[in-house]
Amino acid sequence: MSERVLITSSDPEGLAREVEEEIGEHLPWCRLDAPGFEQAAIWFCAGAPPQSPLELPNLRWIQSGWAGVDNWFGRPEWTDAVLLTRTVGDFPQRLAQHVMGYMLARTLRVDEALREMAERSWKRWTPDSIAGKNLLVVGMGAIGLEIASVARAFQMHVAGVQRGVRSAARRPLEARESQDLPGLLGWADFVVNLLPLTPETQSFFNRERFASMKPGSTFISVSRGGTVDESALLRALDRDRPGSAILDVFRDEPLPADHPLRGRDDVWITPHLAGVSTAGPLARDFAENWRRFHAGEPLRNLVDRARGY
Repeated sequence: MSERVLITSSDPEGLAREVEEEIGEHLPWCRLDAPGFEQAAIWFCAGAPPQSPLELPNLRWIQSGWAGVDNWFGRPEWTDAVLLTRTVGDFPQRLAQHVMGYMLARTLRVDEALREMAERSWKRWTPDSIAGKNLLVVGMGAIGLEIASVARAFQMHVAGVQRGVRSAARRPLEARESQDLPGLLGWADFVVNLLPLTPETQSFFNRERFASMKPGSTFISVSRGGTVDESALLRALDRDRPGSAILDVFRDEPLPADHPLRGRDDVWITPHLAGVSTAGPLARDFAENWRRFHAGEPLRNLVDRARGY
């Protein structure tokens, strides 16, 4: 196979070995610091693409190592003649664990338990339960379906919102069209934001949508920071709609130390780690698409430029 494969990663040698173990053969890899990388036909971009555009006249396919692809729009390497695929890997499982873990921690008041341990005190309380609570997933793809499945195992009531409702065989929950969102926001005890960042979803969660939420509910955002109007969220928290927020993504990252979202008891912050990439799943997704690419089969997780994801 003659196509050169450009690999960009924090550990290109280690990732290349993982891919070759999956495929069972050596690939003609090249790095950005290697002579002739410009001739690559395939680009496995496992991390953020370089700030400066690359001249890759023979490029036919880009495999992005991220689930979100908003940073590719406007880049000159992704032309109409180039396929762009994204990685799913184990992101559904990782994000489901993150969402459910922090939801349980907030509900069971793990923060209070940690505080009492630090203070060596003994003050009992009655923990709440997520069983019977209502969970709304906004942005129903593979990740949303995994979160919904896990939530239902905890006996939660789950609904999801997406652009186009899937067939009944592919949705283990009640999936609604986006026009149902205002009523569902008022129904949900927990709202999980999984929206991709597109022109239509920029600041999607705004003053109006936060005002529709149930008082005391919890807003969880683990997709793209640009989908949330953070100023509107701060005002909404002061009005108890939502009552708390669990945030992993932000408009500006790293989140400044003096950002007004910091230092609030009603906001839990993590540094964009809910869907962290690891070598094994990255390699498996690339290896499967490598096989498909050379077999002339449709690639998995192909990005639709018109839809924005």
